[in-house]
Amino acid sequence: MKRLYKTVLLFTGILFLASCAEEERDPQIYLLKFPNISSPSGTKSYILEEAKAGDVMETYSWSKADFGFPAAISYTLQFAEDGNKFATPMNIAVTQGLQYALTQGELNQMLLAKNYTAGRQYSFEGRVKASVGEYAPPQYSQIFKFSVIPFETKLPPLFLLGDATIDGWDNKTDQAMPFWSVGVYGIVTPLKANAYIKVIKTQGAWAPQWGQASGTWESGTLAYRPTESVADPAAIPGPPADGDYLVVVNIEALTYTVTAMPEVVYLVGDGCSAGWTPTAGLPFTKTAPGKYTLTTALNASSNLKIMYSNSGAWAPQWGTVAGANSAMGKLSFRPNEGVADPASIPTPATAGTYKIELDFSENTYRITQ
Repeated sequence: MKRLYKTVLLFTGILFLASCAEEERDPQIYLLKFPNISSPSGTKSYILEEAKAGDVMETYSWSKADFGFPAAISYTLQFAEDGNKFATPMNIAVTQGLQYALTQGELNQMLLAKNYTAGRQYSFEGRVKASVGEYAPPQYSQIFKFSVIPFETKLPPLFLLGDATIDGWDNKTDQAMPFWSVGVYGIVTPLKANAYIKVIKTQGAWAPQWGQASGTWESGTLAYRPTESVADPAAIPGPPADGDYLVVVNIEALTYTVTAMPEVVYLVGDGCSAGWTPTAGLPFTKTAPGKYTLTTALNASSNLKIMYSNSGAWAPQWGTVAGANSAMGKLSFRPNEGVADPASIPTPATAGTYKIELDFSENTYRITQ
């Protein structure tokens, strides 16, 4: 009898210890509250700009998650392209706080690192992941949506100088020629008649420098002076009349063009009231050399072009590059009818009144409501 009692007692003890061990290996965690995003609300659109890289694009805020016991909760702000269903999310920031201020430069760098193309619009979803460790599955906030256009990181500008320019032959000139694409730089600026221009790489230094190898005031080939031990190239002749001119150099192909800019450019296309009648274009207002603006009604998901004049000729004209979006993009110039048409500038998906801004020095357009 005593032996039976001891056996039962031993068996009961083993079961008790096994039960305790099982509890230690698999603690029970109860979620009481998911993180809830309070900002931003609605669907937002962002256009990132290099000049505003340090500015806060958005401050994301959320409520505290509750797993039912005291714990250090880690929050991860995640973005994923719309339709990806967070299969491969981008982890934007990890914090134990309840908000994160994301700058334009931070997001732009992440997008370019993921091979997103500057100047194109992308649709994303965002969420916040709350985590307490390996023993509990992460919990997620509701999803918010947004669109974003990343900017292209530009190379430093070149500089225009010469007695045809407002700064003369001062090599500390402020006539910056913004970077357009690999090897290509441009500027719209006043030029004086019957004078000369050159291009330098660095303010205050006479080399590297580009002058004229051959050509006319309107176009030609460039001569390169890499160092000051190399003789000066000839200067590029200025135009025959005072006015605003678009000066474009390609230091890879060693070419240049100089184009007189009109006081008025015109909008045509099925995206506006002018239609595709080049003599009925809607006039832009010039606000500065190379800058024009127009506020007008636009049709949804249609097409636009910028005409040099309303003479009825289809060249010169400006369109854009393939795959461009309606919010902003690069301009593409057709100097004459012997050159193929550029792609049309697309209008927004929603009809309405919009402001169109053209900057021929930056070679860009922007459409805002």
